[in-house]
Amino acid sequence: MDIKKYMGMKIKEYRKSMKLTTMELGSLSGTSQSTISEIERGTRSIQVESLAKICNALGVTLNDVLPISASKEKTDASYTPEISQLTNLISSLSSDEVRLLTDILLKVNRLPQSDRESLKSLLNSLMNNKL
Repeated sequence: MDIKKYMGMKIKEYRKSMKLTTMELGSLSGTSQSTISEIERGTRSIQVESLAKICNALGVTLNDVLPISASKEKTDASYTPEISQLTNLISSLSSDEVRLLTDILLKVNRLPQSDRESLKSLLNSLMNNKL
């Protein structure tokens, strides 16, 4: 697979994992919707600056969309795009923010499944309303 197609596939994978449309990703990255679509199809070359803006909007690094890092990450069975995004986002937080996030996740993890589902529904509703 050529590098344009590979990077396009990875960008699309991360975009879909965030439930973003190509228009929303374009807006977040300062790129047009048609350019995002062409990049995802592997029919358009991308400048490093634009790629960096798209990666930033997706919460991933350049290494996450380049084939060089893909073979290393794919060897870890627990690797998913969501885990990679979460890892990258966490690395940008302060120590206090990481501790707070950890406390929240521990509390959520201790909730009964029905309460977790209710919380998930509430958070999804809030996210869909783009508060």
